[in-house]
Amino acid sequence: MPEHYELRCLCDYVGGAQAVNTWARPTPLAVLGELETDERGEIVYAEIWSPVTGLGVEEELRKIVIIVDGEEIGKYISLNGIRSTVMAPPKDRIFAGRLYSFGTPMSNNPLLSTTIKYKQNVTVATLAGAAVAITLPFRIRLWGYVYKTNELPRVFGTMNFPAQLRDNSRNRVLTLSKNPIAVNGDTWLTLPGGKDQGIPKINAFARFSYNLLNTDGMQGDYQFRFTTGNVLEEQENLWWEFDEKDALLILGLGVKGIPGTNMARTGIRIAGDYHPKGPTTRSSMFSTTVGINELNYGHLAPFAPVAHPYYASIPLLARPYLIWNEIGMIVARDDGVGVVALNTLVVALTGIRLELRS
Repeated sequence: MPEHYELRCLCDYVGGAQAVNTWARPTPLAVLGELETDERGEIVYAEIWSPVTGLGVEEELRKIVIIVDGEEIGKYISLNGIRSTVMAPPKDRIFAGRLYSFGTPMSNNPLLSTTIKYKQNVTVATLAGAAVAITLPFRIRLWGYVYKTNELPRVFGTMNFPAQLRDNSRNRVLTLSKNPIAVNGDTWLTLPGGKDQGIPKINAFARFSYNLLNTDGMQGDYQFRFTTGNVLEEQENLWWEFDEKDALLILGLGVKGIPGTNMARTGIRIAGDYHPKGPTTRSSMFSTTVGINELNYGHLAPFAPVAHPYYASIPLLARPYLIWNEIGMIVARDDGVGVVALNTLVVALTGIRLELRS
């Protein structure tokens, strides 16, 4: 098999000292992220080595955004890099090997081929958090495939439409109509995961969110909603009011609470209904106490000794949930004994974002 069909590192950034609330933006050349003019790339997954001091202090690699062909895609992919809540840990340290990927490479199924596509170069931008500066080296690697443009028709053929998004739990189907796309060097960026897509646009979706406010201490819903000041920025918003031109298919959900918090349950609310359902509304959704967290992800502690170098991937849901032409959100509840203090709860979500408007 030709060399360019091998999985390879497309971007390798070794960061260093970074003051609080500052960005680092290495050039594509500095991270070995440039392609030849007759090449095209697709990014399949990321790996993040988080900075931690010898005393076990987690330094705040708060946010990582991928930049392809000079354009940031943070509205689709926004990754947390702090060790306890890292969304893309090193592949060889993931418990049970359940790697989170942006899509399936070499696929002509538009709902699988959501890998990040580019034609010139790739790099990353990193943001240090507001409380703890970065003093130690950290590393971010992006992995995927590179193809020669004249081989794309043979590798991919035609991107097949129409495609259907299915939410079997709620008996909903969204059909995506579009003319099939013959894959070649000129159409590469119009494929799912590319920045020049026509309608409908199909992109991998991953983001994290911190609770910027305390919960109410009475088991009420905490909504990770930007317009009400419940999260720091729009890229942490986990509340959507969609019409028929926008949709999100939720594939994975992870929750991490700092030990000692009063977390109880976390789940999805769509059109007023809680998911997953329970015998009562109060007992619906996932148990996410610190002791019994069904959605644990990131560094395995406190479920393993803090010194263990192992991680959990963001859990895939048993069945995807579709938010389309309705209001949907991620909600969390405390145990009613006390509040979950601000910035002690982190939620991570993965899925597929659909845009049916220009």
